[in-house]
Amino acid sequence: MGETKPVYTLNARGNIFLEVMAQQFNLSTAQMRTEIQGLREMVVDALALKGLKYEDFKTALTPDQKRREVALVFDTQKIDSSWYGHEVWNRLIPLLDKKSKHSILVTDYSDRGAGQETMFDAMNSAVVFARDVNWKHSSQFYIVYITNVSDATIAHFDEGLRDWEAYVGFADTTFSSVFKLLLSMMAVNVCVKIGNVILQGHEDDVPNDEDCNMCGYPFEENGFVCRSIQSILEGTMLSFKIERPVIPGFEIDTHMSLNAVSEQPLPLDDFTVEVTEARLGYLRTAKAGSMERAGLQNMSAGELAEAIKDKIAGSYIYNMVHVAEYDVTKFNIIIEVPPFAPDGKPTRLLAALKYIPTRKTLELITLF
Repeated sequence: MGETKPVYTLNARGNIFLEVMAQQFNLSTAQMRTEIQGLREMVVDALALKGLKYEDFKTALTPDQKRREVALVFDTQKIDSSWYGHEVWNRLIPLLDKKSKHSILVTDYSDRGAGQETMFDAMNSAVVFARDVNWKHSSQFYIVYITNVSDATIAHFDEGLRDWEAYVGFADTTFSSVFKLLLSMMAVNVCVKIGNVILQGHEDDVPNDEDCNMCGYPFEENGFVCRSIQSILEGTMLSFKIERPVIPGFEIDTHMSLNAVSEQPLPLDDFTVEVTEARLGYLRTAKAGSMERAGLQNMSAGELAEAIKDKIAGSYIYNMVHVAEYDVTKFNIIIEVPPFAPDGKPTRLLAALKYIPTRKTLELITLF
């Protein structure tokens, strides 16, 4: 087996390319690992043509327990243009910091079977409204989703947009909610912003040494540089996935993510979580603050293992790594622990887990 490089995130949830390839050519998991690693290398080469490194994208592509995510909501009925997205971005782009890194997704708030009552309640409970809204149908709202932000950045967006009548308000989508779940099933990636560079996907028959502003939004006019690579690479390897529970029928996403670094991708539902006494002692000492905030400080090793096990299906895995020197495969996952007080916020913890398919065991490495 060739060298296995780390993969920050892999999108087989909103992109069926890998699943179709595996089925069409009847590829084994060993062959799929080689193919996924090959795609990663192609991404590295394509980014190099733009003066970018794969490592530049880590914070924009992966969730962070210490950072925020935000959904900015706009009422298209207040925009006198059929290209309402352009009008939104024309006001949003000047507010973007040319040093920050984000994945940016968009969607119309379309009802895909949830029902208008659910759509209304979800948005109403999540959004901090800047003004009164005349709700007619969920599809009148256009939403921009931005990752890896701070509270100050959210306030900056809100203040910069508040005087525009089309701006409805914002939702802090860091924590799980019905609103975040709905957005996870409809939002699509527009770009990854790395400093002043805006990276998008372009047509797969266009060489990677060319660049195109596919969405047509006024980035260049505001001092940003537009770069693009083939969509097959951008869509699978450089697309942020909004966190949500693993929905039946979408298990292929976890399967392919594991297959990126392992030839034995197995369903994690069948695994047990192992927390050694030594590891628990370390966490109680070195990660005491995180353990206390989450209410885990008094748990036994077995209780902590069960608590983590219960949360595994609540998100997706990322930062998949195989360390050949020690033959260790590991990944990260964000675990959300409910608040103690009814008016409190949940606690988000990053768990690093060692993947041991021969024993169907996930061994806790750290939790903070």
